[in-house]
Amino acid sequence: HLALEILINHPEIREVEKVEDFAGVYKVFGEKPYEEKYTEDDFREIYEEYKRLGTIYGAYVDDRCVGLIAILRGKRNGQPVEFESEEGLSYLADIAVLREYRAAGLGTKLLIDALFRAKEDGYTRMYMRTLEKGESMSYGIARKVGFEQIEDTYQMVETENIRGEKQVKKNIFLSIDLNSLDKNKIKSALMEGRFVKKEAKEDIER
Repeated sequence: HLALEILINHPEIREVEKVEDFAGVYKVFGEKPYEEKYTEDDFREIYEEYKRLGTIYGAYVDDRCVGLIAILRGKRNGQPVEFESEEGLSYLADIAVLREYRAAGLGTKLLIDALFRAKEDGYTRMYMRTLEKGESMSYGIARKVGFEQIEDTYQMVETENIRGEKQVKKNIFLSIDLNSLDKNKIKSALMEGRFVKKEAKEDIER
């Protein structure tokens, strides 16, 4: 299993600088269970938008991007979510991991890394839109590290699948206070993954 490579070669997390790296991972949304329809132009447009509005971090194994997470500044237009203040607000736009590199804790590591990077950059809160429990990988990862659901807030989102069919799904919103990260939850989430560097555990404990 290729995910075993992660046990030996701990992924390097760094900013994604090539649209090819981004598209190579983002294509997973065209696979089951999502089966969303994208073209090469769509990949480039999304990549350029994310780079303009925030930062894309990639997990690299042997210089190949195998996972990514995109964090954007502020609140997204058209989303029915409200905060007391939008100052210091960040948005988790996407998180994805290549199928052959899943089941090794890589998505969790990407999210935890992004939380601490966002906090270091001066953000105080992060939020995200996702499908409900059981329908999204990101939901389980986010809840595991301390994201809480924003009550009574949801959005019906229409997408087109690879067969040209329209589908509408209920999306919910989660958020987390970056100034009150639960170190025990984060440590537990890391321990559940199959790769944990000793230094990473010690950093969380400090």
